[in-house]
Amino acid sequence: MKYSLIKILLFSIVLSGCGEISSSGDRVNINVNAVPSTAGTVLSSGGDEVGNTAEFLAVPNDGWQFENWSGDVESDENPLVMELEDDLNLIANFRVMSNNYRIDLEMSDGQSAVDLAFGQVSGATDVFDSGIDLEAPPSAAPNSLFAWFDNDERKLFHDFRNSVSSSVEWVLNVEPGENSKVSLNWQMNDGYFDGNLYLTDADETFTLDMNEEDSVSIEVTSPTQVYIYFKK
Repeated sequence: MKYSLIKILLFSIVLSGCGEISSSGDRVNINVNAVPSTAGTVLSSGGDEVGNTAEFLAVPNDGWQFENWSGDVESDENPLVMELEDDLNLIANFRVMSNNYRIDLEMSDGQSAVDLAFGQVSGATDVFDSGIDLEAPPSAAPNSLFAWFDNDERKLFHDFRNSVSSSVEWVLNVEPGENSKVSLNWQMNDGYFDGNLYLTDADETFTLDMNEEDSVSIEVTSPTQVYIYFKK
């Protein structure tokens, strides 16, 4: 259903934090709360007469997302459509918008390969997290490709950051092997993020949107740094 301005003005009530419709006879009392009260608003259409089909739409503010309805009705549908029969107490629950994703990245020069992973996950911080991040070994075999994320003065194969940051930078160090042509291939596992991922080098000779591309080849003749940016 589209919520036009005219419809909202004529048939809808904007309930921010708490709103109430009350009357007598064939009408019901409707109480709607947004929790937290600063997280969003609720649009209601359909009136308050018994037997009417009412529709409630939870609209989150920036930085929040709708989670579920509670109170007299428990549901995660949005909008929530229901037939009015009795007085109604309805709570729209919101939570802080957070990202939860993992990007697997393979780096290969045709002779050796390094498997890496990065992203934002619940429970992670912006420094090394035991049980979440994975440290790289001290060094690679001679004349073989080696790569790692530089974070918290550690070399990491897996580098995950906190889930609520709207801007994140990963520094990927690459030491070439015998072959200077290095390919990077990546894919996202099941997950969610609100923003964009960009891959570039120190001189910004190239910039790739990692949402649109899934691979790139680069020349690495000496130790090199590659940067990955998440920006909302």
